[in-house]
Parts: sequence; C-alpha cells; structure tokens
Amino acid sequence: MPPRSSHPLIWVCVIFITILLHAVAVAWIVLEREPFSSIEDEPVLLDLSILLAPEKKKEEAPKPPKPAPAPNPPKPEPRKPEPTPPKPEPTPPPKPEPVKPPAPDPDPLKKQAEEKASQAALLKKQAEEKTRAAAMQKEKDRQRELAKKRVAEKMRKDRAAKAAAAKRAAEAKRVAIKPASVSRKSPKYPSSSRRAGHQGTTIITFVVGTSGRVTSAQVTKSSGHAALDQAAISAVRTWRFTPARSGLGHAVPYTYKQSIPFRLE
Repeated sequence: MPPRSSHPLIWVCVIFITILLHAVAVAWIVLEREPFSSIEDEPVLLDLSILLAPEKKKEEAPKPPKPAPAPNPPKPEPRKPEPTPPKPEPTPPPKPEPVKPPAPDPDPLKKQAEEKASQAALLKKQAEEKTRAAAMQKEKDRQRELAKKRVAEKMRKDRAAKAAAAKRAAEAKRVAIKPASVSRKSPKYPSSSRRAGHQGTTIITFVVGTSGRVTSAQVTKSSGHAALDQAAISAVRTWRFTPARSGLGHAVPYTYKQSIPFRLE
C-alpha cells in the first residue's frame, strides 16, 4: 500500500479527537451547572491508544518524498446543548356523551285522550264487525227460513192440487142430475107368447150415454121366456133421455136398472 493512503486515516483520527474534545467540553459545562456534589468523581482514564496510527511495515520499495504537512483545521466552536423538547402530554380519552333522558311529554292529558280515542275507535270497529256478522247470520237464517217456507208452501200447494184433482175426478164421476125420460115406449107383447100364455118380469140394465140415447142394454134377470126378454131389450133401446150431469155440470153416462113386466089381461 503506498504511503499516500495514510493521509485519510490521519484525518479520521484528527476528527475523532476533535469530537472527543468537544464532548469533554460539553460534559464539563453541564457538570459546572449541576450542584456541587460532596462525593468526588473518580477520574476516568481514557485509552487513546486506538488513536495511534498502526505501524507500517517497511517495504523494500523506494520511499516517496514526504508530503507537505497539512495545515491544522480550525477548531470548531463548542456547540450549545440543544434544549430537550418537552414531552407531549398524554391526550385524555374522550368522555362519553351523557345519554339524554327522553323529553317529558308536554301534554300527558292529550296523550291519554288520544289513547282513549284510539281504544274507543277500536272497540267501535269491533262492535261494527260483530253487528255486521250478526246481520249476515240473521240474513242467512231468514233466507233459510224463507226457503223452508217456500218448500212447505210448494208441498201444500201440491197436496191441495192433488186434492182438488181428486175432488174434480170425484165430482166428475158423481152424478148430480139424473137422466130424465124424454121418450119411453112400452114393449110389445109377443103374439106367440100371448098365444102360449107366457108371462113374467124381465129386469134390464142399460146405460144412458152423454147424448141421451141408450148405448147398451142387457138382461139382468130373465122372465123365463126368451121372447119376452128380447121384446124388453128392443123396447129399451128405443128410449130417449136427457143426459145425466155431474157435479161439474158435464154430461156423463148413467146406468139404469129397469123392471119390465109382461102380464096377460
């Protein structure tokens, strides 16, 4: 290493010594300001051997000429101790905001009146609903009763109609006015029966129709002689009547039973 390299090290040692001297001066000033202590401080030995430059090994190379000594740097003025900044005071934690109680109701009577009014309105609404439900139930009952009455009335009318129909049928069958004779000729006595001396009574059952004519005739009881019976039937078939009338005034058939005697004088 060339000898030129030792100059920076010298400068470093010089700077270090300067700083150390300044530190000693500052310490001395500070100690003078502090109150005198009865106890003497023990002297402190400073080891300045580290400031000495290490010995250079001799080299065989030729030594360069010695450089001119550098001028001594000016001694720096002792620095005044900087004032210690004050420690920041701890910030107190924020106080919780007090909970405000609810503001009292300025008009409790008004509030009570409103509550009573709302309760009264609710009760009124419930009463109206009950009344409406009762009216609906009453209407349903009335409709049910009307339906029952309609069914009962219909059944009564049906029974009445049936009864009227039966009555009309009965009146139609019942003869109110019997037939009246219009033309009624006596039967002829058969000559053969007269000669033979036959006589007797023949009972004839005949039907007078709605026109007044005899529609049918038959022997119910014979006289004992066919000629006499036949003469009686022939005479009855020529008879004429006014037709019989029912209770409704209609012409109806009418059945007669007639005895026809045959006597020799």
